[in-house]
Amino acid sequence: MKIKLLLFLVVTALSLKAQDNTMYKYLNLASSPFTVDNNYLSKHDIVYLSPTQLEAEGFPMGNGNMGGMIWNNDNGIELQINKNDLWTSLSADEGGTSILKHAARLKIDFGTPVFSWIHLNNFEGRLSLKNGEATYKASTAYTKTNIKTWLARGKNVWVVECENIPNASVLGESLMATISLERLGSRAFSGWYGGGFPKNTAVGIGKTQSLLNGRDMVIEEKGEGLHFAVVCRVIKGSNLPTLVNSHRTEQKTSHNKFTVLISVVSDRENNQPVAAAQQLLDEAEKTGIRQLNEEKNDWYKNFWSNSFVKLGNDYLENIYYLRRYLMAAGSQGEFPVAFNGGLWRWNRDVMNWVTPHHWNTQQQYWGLAAQNDCQLMLPYLNTYFKMIPYGEALAKERKAPNDALLITEAHCFSGEQVYKDRSDMKNNFTPAAQISALFWDYYAFTGDQTFLKNKAYPFMKKSANFYLDKLQWDADKKEYFLLSSLYESADIDHAKNTISDRNCIEQLFKNCIKSASLLHVDKEKIAKWKHVLAHLWKRSFQQLESSGEVISPAEEYYTTTRYSSWAWASGGSIAFPSNLIGIDDKDSQLGKAVINLVKYRKEANAHYPVPEVAARMGLGNETLEYLINGVKIHQMYPQGLMHNVTGYPDNIYNLNSIHDLLDGRYTIRSQAFFQCGMEPISNYGTTMNEMMLQSNEDKIRVFPAIPSAWDTTKIAFTLLARGAFVVSSERDNQAQVVQIGIKSLKGNHCRIQNPWSDSEKITVLQAGNGKSIKFKIDPGNVISFTTQPDVEYMIRSVVRKTPTSKTVYSGMPNPTVKHLGNRILGKLSGLNDAIK
Repeated sequence: MKIKLLLFLVVTALSLKAQDNTMYKYLNLASSPFTVDNNYLSKHDIVYLSPTQLEAEGFPMGNGNMGGMIWNNDNGIELQINKNDLWTSLSADEGGTSILKHAARLKIDFGTPVFSWIHLNNFEGRLSLKNGEATYKASTAYTKTNIKTWLARGKNVWVVECENIPNASVLGESLMATISLERLGSRAFSGWYGGGFPKNTAVGIGKTQSLLNGRDMVIEEKGEGLHFAVVCRVIKGSNLPTLVNSHRTEQKTSHNKFTVLISVVSDRENNQPVAAAQQLLDEAEKTGIRQLNEEKNDWYKNFWSNSFVKLGNDYLENIYYLRRYLMAAGSQGEFPVAFNGGLWRWNRDVMNWVTPHHWNTQQQYWGLAAQNDCQLMLPYLNTYFKMIPYGEALAKERKAPNDALLITEAHCFSGEQVYKDRSDMKNNFTPAAQISALFWDYYAFTGDQTFLKNKAYPFMKKSANFYLDKLQWDADKKEYFLLSSLYESADIDHAKNTISDRNCIEQLFKNCIKSASLLHVDKEKIAKWKHVLAHLWKRSFQQLESSGEVISPAEEYYTTTRYSSWAWASGGSIAFPSNLIGIDDKDSQLGKAVINLVKYRKEANAHYPVPEVAARMGLGNETLEYLINGVKIHQMYPQGLMHNVTGYPDNIYNLNSIHDLLDGRYTIRSQAFFQCGMEPISNYGTTMNEMMLQSNEDKIRVFPAIPSAWDTTKIAFTLLARGAFVVSSERDNQAQVVQIGIKSLKGNHCRIQNPWSDSEKITVLQAGNGKSIKFKIDPGNVISFTTQPDVEYMIRSVVRKTPTSKTVYSGMPNPTVKHLGNRILGKLSGLNDAIK
């Protein structure tokens, strides 16, 4: 199968424009009850006190479009260079689906054991989330070594600054360092653990060609449906580069201080990728390394200012900020982040799963709007918007109207619905509705009506039309029913009235009604959607062992206590991600059923949003338990990355695990095939948002799911709420809300659940001038008032004393590793295995 890239909209000069929509303005809220020092994030530096022993322990780097992992070896560093748009199709021998290929590998050999534990006097590796930089500092009897690496903003240039000062009494005055650029091992190993890859070692190598252009080392790939160039330039290289072979070039330098620049350009960005990549390096040199670094630092300063959380658990808070960093580092290119490793793969083209699956892909985009990172959602939204013609074609194939679309669970980002006929996926109708929910969220959080009109509503309407066509009428019951399947768990063609479709239809139709009403269009459609919602099949319930009543996965087939794995995922989806019930419903039959399911198990699954569901139902203690257990299960890597599977094949991540790859000819240990995944860390980051702020019940709630363990700890947040409100609040160490600050971006009506007792008087003031704002208390003790665009407001309890000065949250650079049970962030000094 060949990916038909030309069917996409023409993309030109993307290397310079990929990040136009990811500019952040510095957010300084006058209404916030606290301030955050610019050094706060340094407390969440990830610190290694010993060099990496495995590539999997490397630091993840990226500027949103280009990135990769960097790690130590005895004599220097290696980094794998990846890029967001290097998607291509696999050969039939490799499975015939799509994969994100790597670009190249860079190695710097200082000619002496600078990072060998045998020779080290001291060592520190540090990943700064605050500045998007990785640094290494080491000294041996031979040398003192300092390395700083980072990526430029808005242009695909990776910078590696090196200093290696020899001990003259041992080595003399200078050393010879070797910088090599290579593209080897581009074979795909999808499903390697089951032997599911071609045994012919020539399959997948591509058509790599090494070139020299003056002082530049160039790798150009023109095979496997790809055309891209990687260019490497050594500033202060004492010798000209040489060709080693068609897949490798190298250059030597005797300078003790030198800088390496790497650029990558694909033909999706420029039809002359070699020239374009060299131009990027020319421009970088002309601008200057110092200025590029300052521009990058300014971007990060603005980025981090746009949201904030201060949690009651420092380790979890570190994971939260790592997730936000990873999405900034990976989701600013043309396509969504690859769920199975993102840009942070160290094993060339080895991925356990290749073709994108929507359930996994959407997980990475949950919670981005709430943390005020709507810009980072655009690669996802734009990709699926461009997929509309393919979804329409599949809908027609399934005998749906012309104005309908269907997206299958597995597909290529270029549009092909590759698993449309796979037995356990062909009747899964939910992905388009799930995508629609994120289109709606982008509007709901930003208030961007142009986006709603031109992109969100057209996609949502077509998705709703498919369901309108597939729903059937039961004349006896006077209700609509549906034949479909429940994710991958059903081993039959279809089940009747699955819970996943029920939730998707209700959420989708309600959002379509809101959209059409706002846009003053489709009155007839509104009437039809309302009629369906009024006559949709009723949810049923069943007993789940001793846990009590839960929502049934389907009306037929799942009629006993067979509660499958995907039913487990769907059982709480009415609360999240469907947003149909919340804390107000906790005492209803539906609410109790969801809570029973949440309490059924204690360990988190990489693919199931149970922690988010627990938070949505206000279960603070259970939410914290899920978070801690989840991190203990999934965070296999010391820099905080997590693996993306629970259960089979967990043994992949065991250093002692041995697999038969070549039909008994030999076996291999797993370590070369380790892979991180973005699903669990995204689940946990989203959950932390939901603990601090919720806006899913047509109102805002502050601190809705805080565990009792945090009641004596000061916590705070600045996040984004539906209705386009930036919300900032603080809770003191007696579990009392100090103040709520609101910035109204669009001038919408504001409704906030009163966090104080019914008897306490409150006041609403305009920030800046202290003017009293009229408000009323709606039923349910909800504070309600009118706002103006770009105006800030403060909500306070009159009876509680307002602090005379704002809390200042500051931080010092993290000095060491952090611990959470059996997991650590960072590496201890001495020998220790990260993955056990």
